[in-house]
Amino acid sequence: MRGVFFQVLVLCGIKVAVHFFGLERLSINPLFSAMVASTIFLLGFLLNGVLTDFKESEKIPAELATCLQTLNLEVRAIQVYHPEIQIAAALAAVTGLGQSLLDWLKERITTEQMLARHTQTHADVVRVAVHFKGDASTLRGRLMQDLAVILAKVNRVQTIRDTTFVPLVYWMADIAAVLLFAGLVMARAESLPESVFFLAVISFIVILLLRLIDDIDNPFGLSDLDSAEDVSIELLEKTVDRLRTAAK
Repeated sequence: MRGVFFQVLVLCGIKVAVHFFGLERLSINPLFSAMVASTIFLLGFLLNGVLTDFKESEKIPAELATCLQTLNLEVRAIQVYHPEIQIAAALAAVTGLGQSLLDWLKERITTEQMLARHTQTHADVVRVAVHFKGDASTLRGRLMQDLAVILAKVNRVQTIRDTTFVPLVYWMADIAAVLLFAGLVMARAESLPESVFFLAVISFIVILLLRLIDDIDNPFGLSDLDSAEDVSIELLEKTVDRLRTAAK
């Protein structure tokens, strides 16, 4: 937000200087209003596009938490049927997988390390599942399905991180914003305070929207201190804490 205010102040300062030296060459006409409206429309289109991905991303931490809890319960169910089977290693692996997911979402570990942890957890869970003598096919199917869902969500998050929403539209929005600001700075005005006021209001809204769109385009920027709009992973953190407490 501080950067937005600074950019608006710079534009207002340029406007005052242009007015002082008599360099204003443009006149306000209906076409100018159309340019403002088209810029706002383009920004609205961009915002709507990135919000769709953002709303989808909000579901991912809850789905990961559900899969971890289900995995934990299914592994514990094995020992209910067969008390002699040792499940401590599998439970620890599931808890470790949850912690790795948190570290990965906060970009403390790489995607390759995350995938390696998933592979290790898969192996530990399989070692326990093969000893189950009951309806093994159903149980193993549920365990493998939960692990497959976690892997799918990891790949989905990585895709969202790596993909930018239509780069050409971003360029169009940036160019339109620059032309709009140039027009506002060069526009002739009978009252300097009024022209500076309208320049400040319009530039503040446009720059703030551009910043917001860029931030929302990566809803998993949890490691970026400048990122203000990220999906909440609080539920996943609480789930990992419960798994860790239950394993003690």
